[in-house]
Amino acid sequence: MSNKRKLFHFAEIKTFSNVTEVGYKEVLNKTHPLRGKWNEMVFKNDHDIVLELGCGKGEYSLGMSRRYPNKNFIGMDIKGSRIWRGARTALDESMENVHFLRCRIDFLESMFSTDEVSEIWLTFPDPQAPKSKERKRLTSNRFLDKYLGVLKKGGHLNLKTDSD
Repeated sequence: MSNKRKLFHFAEIKTFSNVTEVGYKEVLNKTHPLRGKWNEMVFKNDHDIVLELGCGKGEYSLGMSRRYPNKNFIGMDIKGSRIWRGARTALDESMENVHFLRCRIDFLESMFSTDEVSEIWLTFPDPQAPKSKERKRLTSNRFLDKYLGVLKKGGHLNLKTDSD
């Protein structure tokens, strides 16, 4: 993707009603206004929240939101140019049960309160092969602890991978 198109996407997602971009001050202080209030402020219902981490272009979040209209889906990724595609599709199709969050997964607990998420999906996470990158793996203990911090009791963590 050209830098010009990327810059266009970065600018455009700032105008999308279905994308939340996060400032570092809010996440470091755990003061983001949506923390604990996603259903109330974004979805305006009390349906279960399903979170897809590292959502990329949001294909999985979009597909699941079509299939399960009585659940709320949040696709989370740091790459704004990727999120743009999913967010644009959701807006074009008037999908109200899917939202996108541009934020590092490290800040998951700053964006969601304890017991706020019913289900988490890790779809084809980057295996971060070298041993030196083990801490960056979305399946490392460091991240698993973060997931437990926001999952409801009895919630599910789903892993879909093609790696051994």
